[in-house]
Amino acid sequence: MSDRMFLISFSASVGLHLLLVIGQFLSWRWFDLPRQRLALEVIYETLDDPADELQLLKEQLTRATRETSASPAPSVSGAHTQIRIPDRPLLAAEQPLAALMPDRGPIVDLTNLVDAARGDPVLLSYFGAIREQIQRKANEQAWLAGETHQGLVYVSFLLTASGRLQEVGVVTERSAGARPLWEAALRIIRSSAPFPPFPPSMADPSKTIIVPLEFLVDS
Repeated sequence: MSDRMFLISFSASVGLHLLLVIGQFLSWRWFDLPRQRLALEVIYETLDDPADELQLLKEQLTRATRETSASPAPSVSGAHTQIRIPDRPLLAAEQPLAALMPDRGPIVDLTNLVDAARGDPVLLSYFGAIREQIQRKANEQAWLAGETHQGLVYVSFLLTASGRLQEVGVVTERSAGARPLWEAALRIIRSSAPFPPFPPSMADPSKTIIVPLEFLVDS
């Protein structure tokens, strides 16, 4: 009898321990096991080459200049005068502009945008916007009523950092001699103002801007 009770007690104890082991096994948090870590690949996308950006701006400005200059001013007779800002003026100058106007401070000659910007895409865009604004104003009306003069006129003006226009004049040493052209060029520049304010890269309080206006008579 005692042997039977011992076997029953032993079997019950073994069964109980087995149940406890199974319970612990089932309650084990398998999701906390260390997972395999995958390598993270980071790819940095570099900016475009500044030379490519500069070339793109050049192409955009050239395209805009062609579109703007394609619409000549309205004619008042059989012949009319087309006014445009040439990319490379036909009138050569032996004396630099800085020597002609030594008291005007920093001078920006917009006869060539690339030279004026000195490789800075922001300045290239800003100076291009000034030229386009003047060209649009030149195309709005017939500035020479009944006149048949033609030639190239260089206009200088002092531009403040806020875009205001001051001290507008003609660079007589570089310009054609017809007075009607001078007066028309001055009216165009004054009517084009105000201009956009300086970009942050232009730290000067003001700059002297030179813009060429070419008058061509069409029939």
